[in-house]
Amino acid sequence: MVRDRRTLAMVILTPVLTMSFMGLVAVYLPAVHEVVVALVDEDCDEATLGRYVVSSSSIVEAVRSFASSYGYVVVLGDDPAAHVVLKLPRGFTRNLTSFESQASAVLVKRLGSPRVDEAANYLEAVLRYLSRAIARAKVEALGELAGTEVLAEAVLDPIAVRTLVVTPGGAPAGVGEELRAYLGRLLALSLVFVTTPAASYIADSLVGEKERKTLEKVLATPVGRSSFVLGKVVAASVVGLIGGSSSALGGLLLYLLPVLTRSVDTVRYLTPELVAVLFASSYLSVLSSLAISLPAVLRSPSVRAASILSASIIGIASVTYFAALFVNLDELKPPATAVLAVPYASLASAVVRVALGEYLKALVYVAYPAALSLALVGASTKLLDLERMVVSR
Repeated sequence: MVRDRRTLAMVILTPVLTMSFMGLVAVYLPAVHEVVVALVDEDCDEATLGRYVVSSSSIVEAVRSFASSYGYVVVLGDDPAAHVVLKLPRGFTRNLTSFESQASAVLVKRLGSPRVDEAANYLEAVLRYLSRAIARAKVEALGELAGTEVLAEAVLDPIAVRTLVVTPGGAPAGVGEELRAYLGRLLALSLVFVTTPAASYIADSLVGEKERKTLEKVLATPVGRSSFVLGKVVAASVVGLIGGSSSALGGLLLYLLPVLTRSVDTVRYLTPELVAVLFASSYLSVLSSLAISLPAVLRSPSVRAASILSASIIGIASVTYFAALFVNLDELKPPATAVLAVPYASLASAVVRVALGEYLKALVYVAYPAALSLALVGASTKLLDLERMVVSR
């Protein structure tokens, strides 16, 4: 294990660097992607609505204020460099204050950027807010004409919806619980950064004795099959502990960097339980990779087989951890629930469940990969054929 210092360095550095980068990408990069919004007033008119005076210039100013506060670069007038253009055509104000016609605004967005799509959606939300304000003024004006008191909300929104967020256990969710759940999914995804270098290291170490011409020396010693396999398990455990510690440090940086770069307080959502399950899941992810590799590599002990196997493990782990970012793997309908038989799915679910406060479920999801790994390691001691490893290619 000490001989392969570069791989060990990758096991340590990969989680720290990648998770730090994830923290920057999630919070900082969208803010430095500049989006230019152009507001074009082709109407330049004003009209009265009850006791209010409505003008196209006031609409433009309101949109400009909202967009600027959200971080967009706002220019007045048409601009070829604009990513999003909002136009108020002629007759906009007249139709806006009319009881017989509907005003139309034109929103033009440049294709090809999620940030531009976000800006266009934000402007649509601002226009809906302003449209709502105009609708209230119209309801009040109609009430005055009818000589009766009218509550605008009763006309515009007869049904009021109040959304309450609860935990999976049914208790009211506290402030920031949704953000913690999202960050927990990012931590589940980060497990792939521990598994990727570790899986390559483990599969290679099983046949590395042959490549380095040291396997014959091992055979010349009184080392038994069980001792040989357990030695590899101990080495993998050390790699797992190193990777788990590095992953926990990377998780801290994932939560800390948004605070340093954008003053977004995310550290308070990094609980000791979350750090503990991240460490345990990182360790068991490495141990599971070893346990899965052992039976196959010991029966086909060649460098090519080890490379293919490590690539397969990395692929399965990557897809599983990536899927955990979008769905709860433990809530799928049968037969899709069979995915939990993959230890990586259980480990990802454990991290997510701790983020949601379901510690008992998380314990079960952590226990399964541990038991499976021990069973596969025990079976591997029966499959080892040292003489075959020496003569194979």
